[in-house]
Amino acid sequence: MIRLENIQKTYRIGRERKVHALGGVSVSIAAGEFVSVVGPSGSGKSTFLAMAGLLDRPTEGAVFFGEKEVTGVSDKERTRIRAQRCGFIFQFPSLIPTLNALENVLLPKTVHRTYQESDAAWGRETLKRVGLADKLENLPYQLSGGEQRRVALARALVNKPDVILADEPTGAVDAYNASLITELFKDWNRQGKTIIMVTHDERLASEAGRTIQLENGYLVGEKSCPS
Repeated sequence: MIRLENIQKTYRIGRERKVHALGGVSVSIAAGEFVSVVGPSGSGKSTFLAMAGLLDRPTEGAVFFGEKEVTGVSDKERTRIRAQRCGFIFQFPSLIPTLNALENVLLPKTVHRTYQESDAAWGRETLKRVGLADKLENLPYQLSGGEQRRVALARALVNKPDVILADEPTGAVDAYNASLITELFKDWNRQGKTIIMVTHDERLASEAGRTIQLENGYLVGEKSCPS
């Protein structure tokens, strides 16, 4: 599904300083895998996720999505692939405050001008799946932090993506919502979705089929997790 070959990423800060976020990382992720990415802060986890999700380009190395190398494709083509095949969950929900829960979930459809009348029913069903069937018309300020996070999860599914890329999906939520989110990820994976997830949550990481460990921008370990 996704293959990174000798990915290096260097950011320039000012004229003199360079930060090496990734230093030659090679990883293959098969369709239907549930992979967690762990490591200390500053280890390159979020940069790894950005490379896998075509949100950024490597300084060196090659990125494959499916069987196609996408390292040098145009920004328009990268956007098309992300819109059609990827769902993103970031550290913060980033909901639009003037839109209700359903409208926030449907936002990717409206932004990419692919919205159809049938999408509203799918949006309602997706919110139901994350336990928010009774919160469709609530604005973000009327939702708890955990509920806002679940709206963001539903938004990531609205395009029925093949791949879900998540950055700290259980960060800053209570135990109830963390447990609910964990079960949602397991359920989506059972449905065949490929999941790549950055997390500090040891429990959530252990639910993945494989864990990738990064440190100082390098791959330092991989292990299969017991089912």
